[in-house]
Amino acid sequence: MNLSQLEENFKSSRIEGDWVDIVKKAVTFANGCQEVRKFDAAIACLSKLALDLKSEKKLLAVILTALGTAYWEKAQLKKALEQFEKALLLFKETSDNAGKAAILSIVGITYWRKCEWDRALEILEDALSLKPEREERFASLYGAFDRGVSTLENRVRLGRELAQPMKILQPLFSSTALHLIIGNVEELKTCLDESVALAQQLGQTDILKAAEGIKLL
Repeated sequence: MNLSQLEENFKSSRIEGDWVDIVKKAVTFANGCQEVRKFDAAIACLSKLALDLKSEKKLLAVILTALGTAYWEKAQLKKALEQFEKALLLFKETSDNAGKAAILSIVGITYWRKCEWDRALEILEDALSLKPEREERFASLYGAFDRGVSTLENRVRLGRELAQPMKILQPLFSSTALHLIIGNVEELKTCLDESVALAQQLGQTDILKAAEGIKLL
């Protein structure tokens, strides 16, 4: 389904007035926007909808998660974390463990990619304890994870072409947290093994320590 069809589906759902369906179609549309890097379109749609959902805490939390994800893919991490914090509070208030797991997953991955290993490991451990699942209402979040893996794989490929070990190691090790949360067990093991070998070769003791930490998860 192309982006214009996704947008039409969302607009049609607003006419019918079923909030659950509206939120579902909005998240799907936002994910479609993010696939083609139309982040501002996703943000505009989700921001407006968030204002309309102030009294619907469960649905608002889902929209704030999607909004944070759009900012996250746009590399506006401060704005992303602000939305995730709001969403997490609502998920806690409504006892939504799947929602909490989704937020903790993306926040943990964020700190992992920022090389704040210890903080990331604590958050990722909390996320995994809640057994995160790929629910449809978090389609844009898991879509962002898939796109993140592809981006990092391209960077690893470039590093190999340049024959620069550090340019291989950085995106390779960054991808381990994504594989962990998505549940790509074989890919996680492969990335970790090569990351450890490269880190030993380059004397990157902080990465070696973080690798031991992620193995324990």
